[in-house]
Amino acid sequence: MALAGDHVVVKLDDSGGTLRTFAEGDIMSIDLGMNFDQHDVTGFGDSAHKVINGQLNAPVTLRGYLTTTALTGTHTVINGAFVAGTQVSLEVQVGNNAAPTSGDPKYTGEFFIESYKSSLETGKAVTFEAILKPATGAGPTWGTV
Repeated sequence: MALAGDHVVVKLDDSGGTLRTFAEGDIMSIDLGMNFDQHDVTGFGDSAHKVINGQLNAPVTLRGYLTTTALTGTHTVINGAFVAGTQVSLEVQVGNNAAPTSGDPKYTGEFFIESYKSSLETGKAVTFEAILKPATGAGPTWGTV
């Protein structure tokens, strides 16, 4: 599920473990992937393939503009945590055609930043892509603000 828009608030821990809120407009999109490994358990007598769910895969892809604002800039927060190799908390709040309020959907989890790369093009804004992978045995969850 890719999220983008004016009413998505993204928060991520910095390398010191402080949850930082990215400025409005700094994040272009965030993909909150959730899928299970599936294992084929088809028997010889079955007329169709059968599968069972295995472990949850929940990678997150975060794309945005590279900003260096003290404390809350995307590069400041993400690169600091990536270089330090620290576990980070991610929180994504999704507003319903307005800023997120109580009762709106919220995605949360604990992650490690697997990769962080910037993209530079002449005459364009510097952008980045960061891939996060779950850090604990309990996968990320959907709840409410």
